[in-house]
Amino acid sequence: MTAPARWNTVAYDADYGRPARKSWRDINWTQFQHDTEINGSRLHYVDYAAEGRRSQTFVLAHGLGGRWQHWMENIPALAEHGRVIAVDLPGFGRSQPAPGRYCIDTIADTLATLIRQLGQHKVVFLGHSLGGPLAVRFAARHPDLVTAIVLVAGTVQTFADTLGLRRVGRNLHRSPASVISTYFEVATAGLPAPGLMRKLVITNPALRRLLLWPYLHRPTALLPDSVALLVDGVGARGVLPTAAAVGRLWPDRWLTDPGVPTLAIGADHDAISPLSDLAAFLQVAPNTRAVVIEGTGHMLMLERPDAFNDEIIQFVGGLPED
Repeated sequence: MTAPARWNTVAYDADYGRPARKSWRDINWTQFQHDTEINGSRLHYVDYAAEGRRSQTFVLAHGLGGRWQHWMENIPALAEHGRVIAVDLPGFGRSQPAPGRYCIDTIADTLATLIRQLGQHKVVFLGHSLGGPLAVRFAARHPDLVTAIVLVAGTVQTFADTLGLRRVGRNLHRSPASVISTYFEVATAGLPAPGLMRKLVITNPALRRLLLWPYLHRPTALLPDSVALLVDGVGARGVLPTAAAVGRLWPDRWLTDPGVPTLAIGADHDAISPLSDLAAFLQVAPNTRAVVIEGTGHMLMLERPDAFNDEIIQFVGGLPED
């Protein structure tokens, strides 16, 4: 693809599906998993850092149907540069659903409470997919806690409009794949899948192609344990109320300049967060650093993890010191 002047590209170099250089597979993750209670509900998170590496603190927020394991290929590399806190958002993974009606701002406040509980003062907040608007709202509501934010396939205007039943006709005309992918994601991520079905998706190439096309550019190219990271979180109780919360989040509430150093990472084969949405975000946040990782889909941090990790580390290395 030809790169517009507004973003840089990371060229494809046949590394699709290759595990990250810093592997998660030899780490005993149990010892780094913790629970805390916030507003009467259990919140589950991972707290991990390489020994002696505390220069930055990264907070990782997954997308719809996700859980903290979506960041497995990234945590060890980021931990070489600081503390990594990867969260199961309310209603996902091992976190209990939030009380009352779901709201993106309330989720942002919950994460701020966690960060303060852990004694952190400034964080680099990474949000994948719906975590993009969450990152922007987090920066708006808790600027004292933010060093920078990273939107990972997180410029999701069409996704949010579709969930809120806004401009569906226009978006169907302009970006039909985005509208179809949005509804497909809610259906597949929100419905509980029996263990046998999950195992079949992990091991069966035809089922991978049938069910994982909105998320992965090449569903059959990932290792089975990488696919397991993606599919084992389906059916979470938080999917539908969180989707509704995203739908209620009007663009003027988050499609704004975050006012902090911002990196937006996109993918050239991502229907859920298309590059047209990235371009629209750059119109309102012109100081954003933008990168497109070629040859990837919506789960780019699992598809080309080293390319992704390198971009994060380069961005963080250029941040001003507090």
